[in-house]
Amino acid sequence: MSKGRILIAEDERSIRTLLRTCIETEGYEVEEAENGNEALDAVMRQPPDVIILDLSMPAPQGMEVLQRLRNMAVRPKPRVIVLTAYGSVPLAVQALRLGALDFLEKPSTPEIILETIKRVLDEKVLSESATAGGHEALLARTRLALADGNYAKAESLLMAAAPTAGDDAAYYNLLGLWQEVTGRFSEARATYGRAIALNPNYQPARLNMRRTFDIRETGRSDLPANLGL
Repeated sequence: MSKGRILIAEDERSIRTLLRTCIETEGYEVEEAENGNEALDAVMRQPPDVIILDLSMPAPQGMEVLQRLRNMAVRPKPRVIVLTAYGSVPLAVQALRLGALDFLEKPSTPEIILETIKRVLDEKVLSESATAGGHEALLARTRLALADGNYAKAESLLMAAAPTAGDDAAYYNLLGLWQEVTGRFSEARATYGRAIALNPNYQPARLNMRRTFDIRETGRSDLPANLGL
């Protein structure tokens, strides 16, 4: 029995073949499209569960495909993972704001590809999160993921919440915690600083900032990570 239908929208045949081989061995049904128009036609015929969408694909390019998908009257909406060239993370973030749920950099290992597909399928339609409480619900789920040590899930949730983060100090506090636990210590301090700048009275970020300075100065801190609960 198929685990789900995956549409690979990628103009390079070699990459499509590698992705198909990797994905089919795990029991997914796979369809291919070599340009944007073929991808949109495939969605109209039978919406897949997940689209792996190359952002540099032609006719039209991946970003335009994303925009059109938002306006297509298909249900359920396919969940989108975008493929980007190495070092094109800002472009991937823009795609997330248009409704993609995750991204893969080229090249990615089979393990990362399959883990990303599973994570996107496991999430209950993050791109339609407003029906489940919107931004605050995403932050609540991020706190649970961080508390459980599920940092990959926390990353996806933070990406989904990014378009509505605005000047929310709580979001940047959680982003700082994720950066900290995944080894981005300097970035975490800067992100806590952003949270404090947005809301000088937000104590979770102030305590997390204090903890990071203690660790930098003495190698330890008695202050626990503060999730803002």
